Amino acid sequence: MTSPRYSNKHLLIAAGVGATISFTVSMLLLTPSAHEEPVATREAAGLAAEQPANHTLDLEQVRKDLSTRFIGDPRTLGEKLRDFVAEDSIAQTIPIACKVIADLAENADALSDPELVDLYGNQTDSELKRVIAQVLSLRGDNHLLDKYVAENLGALHSDNPAERRKALQLLAKTHYVGAANALLPLLKDGDMSVKLDALLALRATGNESHTQYLEELRGDADPSVSWLANDAFTSLQYLSTKARTRVISADIAAELPSLAPGS
Repeated sequence: MTSPRYSNKHLLIAAGVGATISFTVSMLLLTPSAHEEPVATREAAGLAAEQPANHTLDLEQVRKDLSTRFIGDPRTLGEKLRDFVAEDSIAQTIPIACKVIADLAENADALSDPELVDLYGNQTDSELKRVIAQVLSLRGDNHLLDKYVAENLGALHSDNPAERRKALQLLAKTHYVGAANALLPLLKDGDMSVKLDALLALRATGNESHTQYLEELRGDADPSVSWLANDAFTSLQYLSTKARTRVISADIAAELPSLAPGS
């Protein structure tokens, strides 16, 4: 007999069953007996009847279920995450998956390095891939972050300024020095918006070894460029050449996508 396979639908059912039971018990307790006078008016009773029967999905419970192995479910946490993302049945799929992976960053026994590598290879969402790569970097392995940077090089050198800006914004969230090295040419970009985004990205990813690339821009004729170049210089001059060669947990947490609906 094969072991049952649990899907994302089981997680959602588990998250909602407690709320359903609580609601049912409450309704039974509030129902008057045959010997009691009704306390609600017809209007109040009609209003209560119009209330929706659905219950708010407990996202925290979904997150906890994804972080826990259960008896009868043979899947690893990596496999559960893979299935959860593949089914993509709720709007917060990616934020929840990112949060679970970040929470397990320092628990390689629960979510191993090979599982992270496998997860990365099966994903298309840029936010999720970045978080996976950052967690592996925190554990001392930068190869997925280097791969992530390389995957964005095409957009970084696109003829379309909007694509260059988007790539810079994605790389800025890595807080990784490898991204800083890749974006240096864009400090001289002919598009002003791209140049400013490059300065912002360098401030978020570089260290003191990159201050030399800011010297000329600190005296730029455009005040927005010179101000931002000086601000980046001030931030980076105190970071040693070893800074940001590995991602830290605070940087991962700072860039997690929001769990709030519609964000």
